[in-house]
Amino acid sequence: MKKTSAIYAGAALGILAILIATQIFDWSATAQKSVSVQWEYAAITAVYLAPNTETQAIFNGAANICYLQANGCRNEEVRGELVYNKFLQDFRLENSERSKAAGLNQAKDVAFAKAVAKLGAEGWEMTEQPSLQFDTFVPNNQNGFNWSPGEKELKQDVYFRRVRQ
Repeated sequence: MKKTSAIYAGAALGILAILIATQIFDWSATAQKSVSVQWEYAAITAVYLAPNTETQAIFNGAANICYLQANGCRNEEVRGELVYNKFLQDFRLENSERSKAAGLNQAKDVAFAKAVAKLGAEGWEMTEQPSLQFDTFVPNNQNGFNWSPGEKELKQDVYFRRVRQ
């Protein structure tokens, strides 16, 4: 009877040792997988007015997205469109040089927002807060809006990353 108990105890210890070894092996495989995660990077490197935008009824802003690669940047331009008359109507502005400047700034804001939205829809995540500041339109007592221009010069590129696919 003692011989049978010893066999069962030995078998149980053997199975336990195999289970422990299997768990340790699985953890190391998982750790190796998490270490091998590779990232790809992109950056919005410029926000600007597209050529000939000031003479049209439609203002075109543009943002440059640089997809960083081993051999350099693969650039893509994302455009944002602003219909000037609709902009004047929506913000109850008179057609003036100040309103035109606000419209041109808004076209750049639209382009930047579209570039960020495009990258987000493709699974990219922003790695830091951008230095670009949007224009502010605050309602006033005359059923219009007061405009404060934002800082449009990118002081640094806005970086994004995602797990390499």
